[in-house]
Amino acid sequence: MTESEAWMETPNGRETGPQDVAGPALHGPLWLALIAAALIGCVIAATSLLVTNLWDDGTADRARELENLAVTLSEQTARAFQSVGLIQDDLITHVRERDIETRAQLTDAMSTEDVHSRLREKISGLPFIDAVTVIDQTGQLLNFSRYWPIPKVNVSDRDYFLALEGMKGPDIFLSEPVPNRGSGTVTIYLAKRFANSSGRFLGLVLGAMEQSYFERFYGGIRLGHDGMIALIRSDGALLARHPGSAGVPPRDSAVRARTAAAVFGTGQMTQLPAGTLDEKARIAAVHPVSDLPLAVVVSDSVAALDILMWQRATPLIVAAGLLCLTIVLVAWGLGRHLRDERAFAVTQHAMARIDMLTGLPNRLAFAERLSALLNARGGATPFALLYLDLDYFKAVNDTLGHDAGDTMLTELAERIRTMLGPDDFSARLGGDEFAVVLAGVTHEAEATEFAQRLIEGLRTPVHIGLHRIISGCSIGIVMSPRDGAGVAELLKNADLALYRAKTDGRGIARVFVEEMERLVRERREMEVDLQTAWRERQFFLLYQPIVEAESGRIAGFEALLRWRHPERGLVNPTSFIPIAEETGLILPLGAWVLTEACAAATAWPDDLFVSVNLSPIQFRGAEAFRQVRSALESSGLAPSRLEVEITESTLLHEGPMVRATLEQFSEEGITVALDDFGTGYSSLGYLRTLSIGRIKVDRSFIEQVETSPQSLAIVRAIIGLARTLGLRCTAEGVETEGQRRLLTTEGCSHLQGYLLGRPGSAEEALRRACASAA
Repeated sequence: MTESEAWMETPNGRETGPQDVAGPALHGPLWLALIAAALIGCVIAATSLLVTNLWDDGTADRARELENLAVTLSEQTARAFQSVGLIQDDLITHVRERDIETRAQLTDAMSTEDVHSRLREKISGLPFIDAVTVIDQTGQLLNFSRYWPIPKVNVSDRDYFLALEGMKGPDIFLSEPVPNRGSGTVTIYLAKRFANSSGRFLGLVLGAMEQSYFERFYGGIRLGHDGMIALIRSDGALLARHPGSAGVPPRDSAVRARTAAAVFGTGQMTQLPAGTLDEKARIAAVHPVSDLPLAVVVSDSVAALDILMWQRATPLIVAAGLLCLTIVLVAWGLGRHLRDERAFAVTQHAMARIDMLTGLPNRLAFAERLSALLNARGGATPFALLYLDLDYFKAVNDTLGHDAGDTMLTELAERIRTMLGPDDFSARLGGDEFAVVLAGVTHEAEATEFAQRLIEGLRTPVHIGLHRIISGCSIGIVMSPRDGAGVAELLKNADLALYRAKTDGRGIARVFVEEMERLVRERREMEVDLQTAWRERQFFLLYQPIVEAESGRIAGFEALLRWRHPERGLVNPTSFIPIAEETGLILPLGAWVLTEACAAATAWPDDLFVSVNLSPIQFRGAEAFRQVRSALESSGLAPSRLEVEITESTLLHEGPMVRATLEQFSEEGITVALDDFGTGYSSLGYLRTLSIGRIKVDRSFIEQVETSPQSLAIVRAIIGLARTLGLRCTAEGVETEGQRRLLTTEGCSHLQGYLLGRPGSAEEALRRACASAA
């Protein structure tokens, strides 16, 4: 349901809306949907049960395969180790039968070539045994099946020797895979100790088996893409694995402990977490190797098993999906007729409450929804009401036409809609006015934060044909129930807050306070005073010098409008100029400024110019060019000595009239300066497409140019841009010697500020001009 259709939903019930207009026709689609949902639920439940059973059966089958293979491989592995053990046991029995008690006796008995031949003969038929070695109690080799004579090698540092030499040590030890010191191959050692009749350690007999034997043996088994066979010692050490023993990194004690617990602490089937055998979670069958602290682990990854199960389940799921789709299509076909019946009634009802241009609720719908919200829970439901007014919308209508204005309204309304929460609502109240209610908002800070996001969102340019429009908005905020108990009171107070936002400079939000009524009265008084000031000539001009950065010579003056009120004294231009623009007084006032400034400039040396600020209002129609030409003709000032300053607010709604006026200025030889450069949104495009002769760097950057690397970088970029485009560049607000030196060094052509001269009267400007020319 769209926002325009949902207006009738209220916190404490519903007012008459599309649902009620449709009447009993609502129940047909509802019952069809319930029946279809029930059928689909049954299909899904049955499919889930079948897939679960299929999954369980498939997993059980795979587990049995792994168990059977683990038993077989365990037996084969045990036979390999038993073959080594038989050779070792034969030598140990030989020692015991000869009553050998000392190392010397063992050396005499075991270091003969006959024993060497006997060892070679025993392993000749067992290719998986690399070598058999006899070692005395000092770790020295006594005999070796691989070489004769015996090399002088000591293995007392090996783990198998250290494990067996203690009096209470084990009689058998199985080593981890280590490189053979003779051949370099990775080898697993099975060691058994020699002991005399008192149990004292005399030495050991060592059987060596190449790790690659197990890898080749296990590699011959087909387990699938993610299948794995591993031989693991009881402490978690990994002796062999296929695939990938060679690439297995060293396993620390923590990994071994986890592996031992996972493999030896469970039954025949177990789940191995990722990091046990490799980086994959696995389902594994474990079977111990007879008479040894070993187990064979045959596993498959959980992911591979899942893929296999999904492959088996997919046909069933697809069939269930097709059945559900059939149910949906049948229900949709039956319900379409009922939906068509209610569509006309819903449309007629909504039409009376929808703004047809934007699709938002209109003033009637908004008032109904707001009234319902106020009545909920005795008016105690908190919310914030935002009253929006688009800035400069009238200028768009006047310059680009009503079609462009409608396009702009539609785009901005959609932006408002997308920024709202699920419980918020908005409406177009008429013209360029919108309202937004933020449900559940209790603090001003929340409402102000949302309002600021809304302002930023609406300030993003709107592209209408070849035009790039930036509008923005001003917002008045009221909090309920604090700021009003009824719809009319809330809207009135929101309108007062909006009025304050517009008077404070536009593009901002203001929260209603009681004193705003007084401020509105003062604003109206100022409007009256402005009309009086115009009639009684209370306005006057001051002139601030603009100097050449390199020479320090005055190049011209900027004419600054001032108002001396008989009671208030000097009134800040930022207070009265926006009011003059809104009331239209800026048109005669702007013409007077142009005439006065041009007349004053005629008394200056011929190479000095005068700069005059033009309001965006003066560009409506052909007023700006007519006023400029009239001032030049009446004063006799050369057009090349006049410079007009415009701000980006003039260019934001650039249309054919604005462009034509700027081109006329250029053709007449009048310089156009872009004021407050760097603070707007699209200045670079205007420098390329419009007749701009000078850019003025905003004082906000100059204030921090000595202390802020960011401000310095921006100023450098603007100066460089001006130099590249062949434009003059004026830095405003120069107040320190350091700023002057830095800007001059960076190549800024002109400077303006209190350091170089405060604004003065026409007489003071003439005196300064003559002194600078002398």
